Amino acid sequence: MRTILVRYGELTLKGRNKREFISCLISNIKVKLKEYKSDLIYKKDFNSLNIYVINDIIMQNVLEILQKIFGIYSLSIVDIVPKDINKINDKVLSIFSEEHKLSFKVESERKDKSFPIQSPDLKKIVASHILRNIKGLTVDLHNPDILLTIVIKNDGAYIFTNRVKCLGGLPVGITGTGLSLLSGGIDSPVASYLSLKRGLKIDFLHFITPPFTKNESLEKVKDLTMILRKYNYYSFSLYVCDFSDFLNELSHISDDSYRITLMRRAFIKIANLLCKKINAQTIITGESLGQVASQTIESINTINSVSDLPILRPLICYDKSEIIEVSKNINTYQTSILPFSDACSLFVPKNPTTKPKIVYAEKLESEIMFDHFIDYTFKNKIKKMYIDRDGNWNEKQD
Repeated sequence: MRTILVRYGELTLKGRNKREFISCLISNIKVKLKEYKSDLIYKKDFNSLNIYVINDIIMQNVLEILQKIFGIYSLSIVDIVPKDINKINDKVLSIFSEEHKLSFKVESERKDKSFPIQSPDLKKIVASHILRNIKGLTVDLHNPDILLTIVIKNDGAYIFTNRVKCLGGLPVGITGTGLSLLSGGIDSPVASYLSLKRGLKIDFLHFITPPFTKNESLEKVKDLTMILRKYNYYSFSLYVCDFSDFLNELSHISDDSYRITLMRRAFIKIANLLCKKINAQTIITGESLGQVASQTIESINTINSVSDLPILRPLICYDKSEIIEVSKNINTYQTSILPFSDACSLFVPKNPTTKPKIVYAEKLESEIMFDHFIDYTFKNKIKKMYIDRDGNWNEKQD
């Protein structure tokens, strides 16, 4: 039976909370692999998890899913044999007979100190056995074709030649819940991804302004949430807010340069109300310091002032090229650049203020019954979208 060795990485450093972090990770793994549960057996310890794969046909699918789960540092496909040097040598030869490589290196670790052969001696014995029995192989201590690792644990000798680096981070859900303002551009999906990496379970809020924003814009956002779904909690919601009436009212303010500032303040106020309703603990945005007019220190301060909840900005010190690189790595980039505009990009004034003042923003808001429209929009203009068990989108007025 082949076994996948899952290494926890950062989770092992959590001290008294270590057990909680590991339990959350294993729960997430079981949910993500639930369609294969009849072919998998789990066995955990404090530093790693063994997943025994009964049906070898599903191995590749299982590995691909595991590589998208935050909290996993690395994976290896291992063979576990009895702690007997003859059994170890036999298994090593069977592995090398399938590899057809030219050079190798042996590493070993003796976690079970009752095993009579110490690590340096075990490496020498195994390497000598390989050289005697397989012609054409050489030892290369610096850049080997095969790195063979033998770990002696209480339940057997673990033998593997691969170590697949995974996403690391923390298991989703362990640090709380967040609401991500998902615009459909490049930045906000990356901010969502980075927040997931730090253990937040995320729902999404998207603002539409029909007829100015087309249905294709919403479809793009739904596609982005589906891409992020492989990293997210097993269930999440996409909240869609029709902002058209509010936007029309914003056109009546006496200082047009503040329009994007007031729009962002409205987004944050509505997000606060929604967070309280769904018990989310923080708001996530894709803002990067100095990238546009609404992302200066003064703008961020003026926008923050309307929030009762912390606002996380994972990209605050990223430049655009760094954000694009991450978006390409997580496969959101090609969807994000589709030419369907969102509410923000369509209604940016020609000369937006870069140093808005809180007091002046409040004065402008008083001209248009700002809080009344916040309440009206929140109560009447938000619908909840979710993915059902068949993988289809459903919606209801929220």
